[in-house]
Amino acid sequence: MKFTTKLLLTWILIFLLFYLAVISIVALFWNIKIEFWQLALVFIIAGVLPPAIITTFFYKKLDYMESQSSQPPSFKGGVSNVLSFKSRSKDYYNEVFQRIDRGFIISYSDKESGVVKFRTDSRILSWGVCGYIKLLEENNVLAIVYPMNPNSERETKLVHQSINLLKAVLNR
Repeated sequence: MKFTTKLLLTWILIFLLFYLAVISIVALFWNIKIEFWQLALVFIIAGVLPPAIITTFFYKKLDYMESQSSQPPSFKGGVSNVLSFKSRSKDYYNEVFQRIDRGFIISYSDKESGVVKFRTDSRILSWGVCGYIKLLEENNVLAIVYPMNPNSERETKLVHQSINLLKAVLNR
């Protein structure tokens, strides 16, 4: 299942649980009888539409992370950097892949083109950051890290922290 679908279903489940708790409390204390069609309509309006709208804002970036495109991203707020890494073997791609896999969640990888796409965890209050690594030469990689929400100061800080983390991970 795609990450965007999992994310949408998670948000709907959170809204559903909250909705059921509120309806239960209201029905218990005020003894209000509510018809099923009213429950379903309110849940669709208040529980399905907001997560769907939120997910559509980030769909393009999330879909890119899982796509088979080897082209670098061109999203707003991204930070691009050429990083060097210390290699212990001649299999540069697998070594970079394993190092990235230790600190991030791999979304897509392609050994032939030397591309690894990764992301951080998404939380309720932070959508996290996404990244793109392309092997350039034996000891250099192009790293592009971009936030899901470029207008968020918190996620902009996460982008810079992720670049620093990449530098540390690649130079172990």
